[in-house]
Amino acid sequence: MNQLRKIPLTNSSRPPNDKNQPVVLQPVQPKLAGSTRSKRFRFVKPNRSQLNMLAVLGLLGIAIAFWFLAPRDWIAPNSEGLTAGPDGSISNGNNRSNRDVSTPFKDSQQERAREAAQVIIDEFTEYQDIFDTNKFGTEVHLAKYDAILARANNGDALFGERLFDDANSEYALALQEIKQLMDDMNTEFDHWFEQGVAALQDRDYETSLDSLSRAQAIKPLNREVLAKLDRVELLPRVNELIRESDRSVLKEEWAQALEHLNEASELDPLTLGLSERRDKILGYITSQDLNDALTAAHEQLAANNFDVSEQIFGEILADFPENTAAKTGLEQVNRARIAAKIEALRIAGLEKENELDMRGALKIYDEALELDNSLQFANEGKQRVFEIVSVINQMNTTLKDPHALSADESYDEAKETLETAQSHRGHSDEYDRLLQNFTDLVSYAGTHLPVVLVSDDITEVTLTTSHRIGSFQRHELSLRPGRYTLHGSRDGWVDIRKTIIVQQDMEPVSIVCEEQI
Repeated sequence: MNQLRKIPLTNSSRPPNDKNQPVVLQPVQPKLAGSTRSKRFRFVKPNRSQLNMLAVLGLLGIAIAFWFLAPRDWIAPNSEGLTAGPDGSISNGNNRSNRDVSTPFKDSQQERAREAAQVIIDEFTEYQDIFDTNKFGTEVHLAKYDAILARANNGDALFGERLFDDANSEYALALQEIKQLMDDMNTEFDHWFEQGVAALQDRDYETSLDSLSRAQAIKPLNREVLAKLDRVELLPRVNELIRESDRSVLKEEWAQALEHLNEASELDPLTLGLSERRDKILGYITSQDLNDALTAAHEQLAANNFDVSEQIFGEILADFPENTAAKTGLEQVNRARIAAKIEALRIAGLEKENELDMRGALKIYDEALELDNSLQFANEGKQRVFEIVSVINQMNTTLKDPHALSADESYDEAKETLETAQSHRGHSDEYDRLLQNFTDLVSYAGTHLPVVLVSDDITEVTLTTSHRIGSFQRHELSLRPGRYTLHGSRDGWVDIRKTIIVQQDMEPVSIVCEEQI
């Protein structure tokens, strides 16, 4: 609600810039008649009764003059004790009397704000009744719901403080949020309900139970969900009966197979596929030749005679295109044939790795992944081959130039290579021999050996891979094995550069500028 505008008060005792002090009205007394300087009066000393009469008449005159001459806002009945607030509104001060003050403009604004709020609150209450009556919502939804109610309660508090615009804004936001919450819940409920129904039709117990339970958590009193959950409760037994029926079919126990299907139908007649299964079983009963053919095909499959088994199943399907057992048999033949081939490729790939024929191993693993790109052994085998090839190349490169390990960067890389290489220890005998040689080299490269340098005490010597040494006659260093470069310089003399190989029991190294410029 818009704040009341502050009415400027004249003849006030409050300083003009002090907005927070209460306004105290200072009445201005009208001038008495004949008090101007243009008139002169003769002084006569009055008696006591005359003085009293004059006092009464004077006071009466002052009151009448004040009434007619003073500004209206000085004598307004509702301005006594008013206090101007910092926001420009006027409120009751501490000296205000207890009598009621009529504020029709404020009251009309409050009534209009109340009417506007009531429209929003009525619609909000409808959603609230739906939410509470149906016991909607999970803990997550209820937490959001509580936050929405808190917003509505905050609107009430603001309304009580006569902040009508802010209150209505809170009410409107609460209504918007409860609508959105209801939409989100309905969307989430529909998702889980549809997923649960689809899983129930597929006889997927775990998925259907999980999905429908999630839907029930959102709408616990929904009859459709409760009915579907009743069916889900029967699903494990229904699935078991169907599996038992299939097993009985494979055993040619036709009566038992039909009994299992009938029991499953009594538990849940809405289960999909029961009538089809029953019809197929009846067809099996009328065709013993078909049963014999199926038996023979499975016997060939068990013996890994894939071509023969596939031929028999194909002949059955030529006569009975919808025969489930024959279709399943063909799928089993294909899976078994692929599994046998994959196993052979797995063994061949490992043999190539043991021979360190990494190119051949990669070719075999790629062939396996063409059959099934999710094969773990093939994916891991390729990764292992790439890593072993890389680490073998790094070890061979280092072993060909072991003196390069004198550089700290090369030495650190060699240690990292060694750590990776050791993770494949035992891969093959040839690999382990290479790894042992590399391990010995890295271990040796990490030791420090004494090195003696001799000079002429004039030549400035720098170890280019380490630091400046200066001039000396004899200088001792402790360096890791490997290749180093010494640089000597002297004013007026040709610089000298010497490469040395640090190794055990080495002779002193001389570094002297010997040629003048």
